[in-house]
Amino acid sequence: MSVPNLEKSKELEIKRAEKVAEVRNALEKLSGAQFKKLENLQRMERVLKKEIETLLQAKDKLESHLVTCNYAFYKSIIDEVEPMENALSVLKTFKKNDVSITVDIVTKEPHSWIKLVNRSAKNVLIEYRDGKRNGDIIAQIKQQLYVSRRFNNPQIRVIFKNGILCEMADKLTRHGIIVDGERIEKEHPDLTGKWNDALIEKLGESEDSDWEYDEEDVIPIKPCHQQSRLTSSIPSINLDISAVMLLVSNMCEPSGARFKFQEEMINKHVENERETPAKKPLLEKLKGHRLIMSELALEQVRKIVHYVGGPTEKIRFAELVKTIESIPDETGDVGRVSMLSDIKGITPITKRVFSCAETTGTPTVTANHKFLKHSKAKNIYFEVIEIPPRPLTEQKEANAEAI
Repeated sequence: MSVPNLEKSKELEIKRAEKVAEVRNALEKLSGAQFKKLENLQRMERVLKKEIETLLQAKDKLESHLVTCNYAFYKSIIDEVEPMENALSVLKTFKKNDVSITVDIVTKEPHSWIKLVNRSAKNVLIEYRDGKRNGDIIAQIKQQLYVSRRFNNPQIRVIFKNGILCEMADKLTRHGIIVDGERIEKEHPDLTGKWNDALIEKLGESEDSDWEYDEEDVIPIKPCHQQSRLTSSIPSINLDISAVMLLVSNMCEPSGARFKFQEEMINKHVENERETPAKKPLLEKLKGHRLIMSELALEQVRKIVHYVGGPTEKIRFAELVKTIESIPDETGDVGRVSMLSDIKGITPITKRVFSCAETTGTPTVTANHKFLKHSKAKNIYFEVIEIPPRPLTEQKEANAEAI
């Protein structure tokens, strides 16, 4: 081997070792607390392990692989998620009709879909100009916007790591997309010769009509009561039976926790309620949201209130149910719920509640800590607002001791 080739080989080996160490470091980060709860974490781990394997085994194509490897993209995801406290999922696939997309990062509070773009502003512009659909960022975001209407209209955010043409950023912003990244003027030297007047005009406001969607694109919701006419643009929250019980229970009213009941379990809940009232914080989280429920769960809680609820609890329920839209149940388990069929003790109603959440892409208000524990054991993390259990108590107050 000639001296120049030997030097080049040594240099490549050094780069290989550095890249392997870098990927291994990223893999170790995935064991951190902020990553452990992420849905699809295993997919990231598999990809990074495969990357290490490929780097170690690469011979003839090592030089090109060091340049083209996908690690930079996954590193971007890790770097974004690391400081976050609200990330739910990475590389999550969503589908509407025949359109399937993969969202880089899904977050809660706010409910958002985040897309990362590592390509330079010049390459992003060229791919849009040349109509390369796999790289055309405008086409990709239009697909995300279309599919998002099926999943509770998340906020869509695009992070351009290496800048974006001002006119392109403006087009996305006009359609409600949050654009992060340096905005680059078309006169910038890097963009010279990469655009023409026709392209800039295409990015203008007059060419926005192709972003409009028909009403049929909006997810249909069957209202439980004709009085409820909430629009699909309002973010939704899925209630389970325990959430309704908390909202109507006398225990959660100002004087409702001033009793000592005959049942010790209820007394434990009462003590907790006196220490930490549960209703007000939940009502704050429900503000500005459409309330939905699985049809089966709504009928079940209706029966519970009818037989177990007291007079004022029934009145509260009657008022609450006017604000809830009933979602028809699917014939089988939906999404990740179908992966929990082998777990004993999960009731059909629980499956319907969380299938409803999967279908609509909404968080669920629940006190069903047992179900969440079982799902987490399977590395399945549902988006939830956890609440303490609060039973109906008005009927029992007659035999209780006032405190």
